[in-house]
Amino acid sequence: MIQEFLRSVSLFRDLDDEELALILMVGMTRRYTQEAVILTEGTPGGQLHVIVQGRVRISKVVPGVGEEALTILGPSDFFGEVEFFDGSPASAHAIAHSECEILAIPHREVEGLMQSRPGLSAKFLWAFGRTLAGRLRDTNQRMASLLAISRAF
Repeated sequence: MIQEFLRSVSLFRDLDDEELALILMVGMTRRYTQEAVILTEGTPGGQLHVIVQGRVRISKVVPGVGEEALTILGPSDFFGEVEFFDGSPASAHAIAHSECEILAIPHREVEGLMQSRPGLSAKFLWAFGRTLAGRLRDTNQRMASLLAISRAF
């Protein structure tokens, strides 16, 4: 069943059965209660997280304001990819917005699979690129909206 679920995740959609099995062998499923902290901004991430069930809030703490949600992700969405590419600490908080189940895949395992399997690597990189491009477009639109609002005051 989890292998079929992985096919619904954009990152894994193009992988064949053997490649999906490899991903499942290196991943670990974890459950979180509502409001549990999955990842704290500034700490080493080290894992790619795929939401199997539930919802996860990605947020930043704004001084003098408090937590500001950037987005709420649901089943088949993933996070932790930025830290995978640049090796930096987590760029935001990830908090269980509801009870959730997460497939956590260590970055070093993903990197190892990509190095040993060029075909898998190409599929992953294209999927990552499409996702990051979509997220960048969304961020650009949000920034344009914020600038338009700020000029109205």
